[in-house]
Amino acid sequence: MIGVIFITIAIITAWADYRAYRKLSPSKKWHKFAIAANFILLNILPLISISATAISADSGQGIMNFASWTLTLYTIATLVRLGFYIGYLTINHKSASITVGTTIAVSILAILCNSLINTRTNLVVRNISIQHDNLPQSFNGFRIALFSDLHIGSLLSPEQEIANLAQAINAQEPDVVIFAGDLLHIRHNEISPKIAAILSTIKAPHGVYTVLGNHDTGTYIKDSIAMPRNENIAHLNTKIGQIGWSMLRDSTIYAVRGCDSIAVTGVDFTDALLEYKHSFSTPDNFSAREIFDGIPKEMFNIAISHLPQLWRSISDGDFAELTLSGHVHATQIAVELFGKRFSPAMMMHREWSGHYTDKDNHLYITDGIGSVGFYLRIGANPELTIIELNR
Repeated sequence: MIGVIFITIAIITAWADYRAYRKLSPSKKWHKFAIAANFILLNILPLISISATAISADSGQGIMNFASWTLTLYTIATLVRLGFYIGYLTINHKSASITVGTTIAVSILAILCNSLINTRTNLVVRNISIQHDNLPQSFNGFRIALFSDLHIGSLLSPEQEIANLAQAINAQEPDVVIFAGDLLHIRHNEISPKIAAILSTIKAPHGVYTVLGNHDTGTYIKDSIAMPRNENIAHLNTKIGQIGWSMLRDSTIYAVRGCDSIAVTGVDFTDALLEYKHSFSTPDNFSAREIFDGIPKEMFNIAISHLPQLWRSISDGDFAELTLSGHVHATQIAVELFGKRFSPAMMMHREWSGHYTDKDNHLYITDGIGSVGFYLRIGANPELTIIELNR
């Protein structure tokens, strides 16, 4: 689906280029030259990015930063150009079309620069309340701090950005902190000693729990001989323990409050799920039954699943009253109109951001913190979600 979107944008842009150059000059020779030059110059950035990552021996931090910057600049150049064409190609009067087109282009440029400089790091704290009759009385008012998709290697100022995040989480004084996967972008050494020290400051009375996301599994490491996937996961597990967090891999812990308890179950990102890391469908062969086996049926359970697609399997089996997920990022592009949010993610995922219900089962998908592909967050701020449970 993502490939289809990019190809569609490329076709629209090429058609708009042709129309613009045709309006600019009646010379057919000029049209051909201009379109060819435009294709080479304006599409060279993603070509360079793809080529560089393809020929590199490994997906190291430097090559990933280079790829992200080239795709960021390409996205800005393309969207600004299309914005100019909106005015230039729809208005017949030449000076008016240039004025309107330029105004739109400058406005889009301002929005994109703001999304890079400001929105990308402007953490939004969302507060929601979830009510459920199965919640024990002692847990009425229980507060969960949920965040996801930190992608440490994708942060431009990781130490500062993570320090601000940790401060924001602790300021909320949650009862438990849950991270829904993708702590890493590529490999375990993104957790430097300084970053580990900052992450260790995130605390809650009932602990900090995490699960593996697809980026945590080492699947994007090209040189798997120097760093096998299992070794990367082992290093990550060690570092998670050192910072005081607990990794739940198809395992469950029980939080006790007063005379009552609830379960927190982490769904592991196993090899069987890797083929769905870029898929938008529900895995046909996924069964949640064994993961939740042994948990009393009457107990309130919070499931952590990096992939929101797994919620349907969890919900159908009534294994958890609340599932917490990330992964989608709202494609880092979202706009709110008439009280509703819209995003390209809507074309890919049935559930893509926010709160969903199915009978008595709830799902919340957070928009994450870091970025993938490009450094822009257009209307999709990094998100810290505070979920209060009530009877």
